Amino acid sequence: MRICVLLYLLLLPLTAAAEQQFTEEELSVTKFWEDMGPTLRDEGIEAYAIRYHEDFTHWDVMGTGRMSDKESAVGFWSKFHQDGHRITCTFVEPTSIRIINNKAIARLTYEQTNTYADGRVDTNAFRMVSVFERYGDTWQTLDSNMIRIASNPSHEGDATEYAFHCPQS
Repeated sequence: MRICVLLYLLLLPLTAAAEQQFTEEELSVTKFWEDMGPTLRDEGIEAYAIRYHEDFTHWDVMGTGRMSDKESAVGFWSKFHQDGHRITCTFVEPTSIRIINNKAIARLTYEQTNTYADGRVDTNAFRMVSVFERYGDTWQTLDSNMIRIASNPSHEGDATEYAFHCPQS
């Protein structure tokens, strides 16, 4: 019994250190991304649009292979918002984050629940890689690429079993 207690006490600092693997600065990137949906929902498209860097690019999220820019991304989400749809939950879990000077590259798991004007709800989870540039005391997203790994309701081709964090209703 004493050996178990001793091992527990010796391993406790290692466990706590493993859980605290990201610095506050690194987690600010995660928080920035997690706040994208609530910014659109609560503050509108103008506040949302400034979160994108002027040189933003990404592959089209719908999987067409087309490259998009800030104008098309903001246009898509502006129409989404104007049509009465809302992002009702976001959850971001960092896998790796590296900050070099005023740039950050982050591998994240991103989950988003959308509630549509007709009452329909869907949730999707993505693996993503994003590049950010520091803008004052916050970040702007410079590039972001994602692939859907799970959805609820399930879409054919979902690659993994994923435990959702957003409420499922």
